Amino acid sequence: MADRNATLSTPTKRPADSRVTLAHIMSEHDTNLYGTIHGGVVMKLIDDAAAAAAGRHAEGPAVTVSVDRMTFLAPVRAGDLLTVHAELEGAGRTSMTVGVRVTVERWNAAGPGTEVAIGRLTFVAIDADGRPRRVSALAEAGAG
Repeated sequence: MADRNATLSTPTKRPADSRVTLAHIMSEHDTNLYGTIHGGVVMKLIDDAAAAAAGRHAEGPAVTVSVDRMTFLAPVRAGDLLTVHAELEGAGRTSMTVGVRVTVERWNAAGPGTEVAIGRLTFVAIDADGRPRRVSALAEAGAG
């Protein structure tokens, strides 16, 4: 007889297993009245990348439950190459916390990218009926 507990356990995954990087060239279409990129546009890209990381970890659909933290550090301008880096920071039974870091490369400036925003979002994995479902545990930092 098979070990009943073996079917109830979930594998452990490393944070790097869920890592997602999304890059987008910002356009004039996304600017606000002040000539910078509207914060809501940046937030959508953050949610997209974080959802992809959560879905990758959950191996299926995951929905945003909350934006736990969102901090804008510097303006983004049309022409900037915006890059969103998302990675799991924690996993519960059905929920996942995703950390996000946003950088830009300015076309008219040499040197490394500038960090422009950071965030943390919580997602819940769902089944085909929209009910929460179990996700894999997350390995401790430095493990695996």
